[in-house]
This record gives sequence, structure tokens and C-alpha cells, in this order.
Amino acid sequence: MYPIHTASRIEIDFGMVPRFPDKVVIVTGASSGIGRETALAFAREGARVVLGARSEAKLRELAEAHSQWRDRFLVLPTDVTKDEEVQRLVATTMANFGRIDILVNNAGVGMRATFENMPLDDVRALMDVNLNGPVRCIQAVLPHMRRQRAGQIVNIGSVLSVVVAMRNSAYCASKFALLALSDTLRMELHGTGIEVISVLPAYTDTPFFENMYRYGGPSRLSPFRGQHPAQVARAVLRGCARHKRQVVLTFSARLAIRLRGLCPSLLDFAVRQSSQIFSKADSKTP
Repeated sequence: MYPIHTASRIEIDFGMVPRFPDKVVIVTGASSGIGRETALAFAREGARVVLGARSEAKLRELAEAHSQWRDRFLVLPTDVTKDEEVQRLVATTMANFGRIDILVNNAGVGMRATFENMPLDDVRALMDVNLNGPVRCIQAVLPHMRRQRAGQIVNIGSVLSVVVAMRNSAYCASKFALLALSDTLRMELHGTGIEVISVLPAYTDTPFFENMYRYGGPSRLSPFRGQHPAQVARAVLRGCARHKRQVVLTFSARLAIRLRGLCPSLLDFAVRQSSQIFSKADSKTP
């Protein structure tokens, strides 16, 4: 589990001017990991943050643990696979704040299984969270952003939106699809004042791995700690502030994406080799 992240020394000592004063931000999957850190980062920068996730208890714990920003948080338990809950999330946000400036589609779930062993019901459930969830949220906020003639839609993908990993075919498919959706939507919204930003993190140390659909092996195959989710949160804010179309985290992820374009067979070899190394640990765990 990752440690509690605190504001930087500069932010504490010198009180930097907030970059998102009174902006209204919806964050899905805000109860832990990248979503939690993103919500805190936006609050720290002056935004009003709507916390969406299935667990109301975890959302309230987050808000209460940061009482200095309590008036900036609105807790709205939301399951992004349910149309009525997504509609309520957006309607309640509009009723409280009158606008939506940024939507962060972060809620997601993983799956580790060979293609032949993936239960189809679990594949459907994964796609409903990772792809249909963002679709629901985007369709719900778009009419309001169009009326405002401004807004930012941030879709949290993965390096696996561009390169693949063995035993992750369903997850990779969902993230490839989300990136394609983002690129298509960006073209359709050109000239409307609404931006679409894709954030592609690499391996990040969050509870994501303990919560994934998993068929055999340990929850984490890599012996290395991933990046802290606060790093991803900073990238989200940087992408919004600088109006980026895509942000890729970590040098190794950028290298893998580059290698996929230049020499995909070499990348395939590297992925197979790393999978064989980690499969030894996998085979020892029931």
C-alpha cells in the first residue's frame, strides 16, 4: 500500500497561487489510488471536487481526513455502471455548483487471466466499468459543457492503451478502446471549447491489483514498487493546466510506446521475456 501523500514543502511554506480556483471537478473512482490523489490535488489547487465512487464510507473518510478542504468536497456515491447513478451524479453537481469544468474518468478494474480462461461475464463487467462507464459520464456532462462552451474531459487510460501485456487481453482491449474513444471525441468536439485529455500511467502502486479479477497467481507479479499515485495526479493537473491532448508517465512507458512504432517484434520479445520471469512467482502462488 502506498504511503499518505502530503503537500510539497513549497506549497506549505509559500502558498503557491492555486491553478484551479473554484473550478468544479468530478472525479470517479475517487475512494482510493489515482482517483483519491487526483481529488486531493485538485482541492489543494482551489477546485471544488465532486467525489464519486461506490463506497460512500471511503469517500466520507477521505473528506473528513482533510478537514481543511471539507467545504471543497461533495460526496456523491456513484456506480459508473448504472445509468441512473451517473445521471444523479451530474444533476446533483449542477444543482450545487451550476457548472462542470472538468470530468476525470478514473474508475476502472483489471483482469489477469489467459484469453482462453477469461469468464465472459467478467469480461462484460470489466468493459462496463472501463469503457461504458466513461461513455455514460461523458454523455451526461457534454450537454452542460456545450452550453458553457468550455470544459475538459480527462480519461485515465494506461500504457496498456498502446502496448500490451500477456494475460491482460481484456484489460488491454478496454484501455485501447478508451484511447480510441478519446481521440475520436477530441475530433468531434474541435472548436467547441471542450478538450479531451488522455493520461496514460505505467505501473502505479495502488489497491487496483488487489481488487482486479484474477485467475491464479499473486495480485502483484512485479517485485518492484510502482510509481506513487500522486505522480499520476500531478500529471492530470499538469495536462489540464497546459491543455495537453495526451500525457504518458514514466520513461520506460514512453520508450515502450516508441519501440512499438519502430520495432514491434522487439517489444513483443521483451514482453514475453518479462512474462516468463514473473511467471515463476506466479506458479508458486495458488
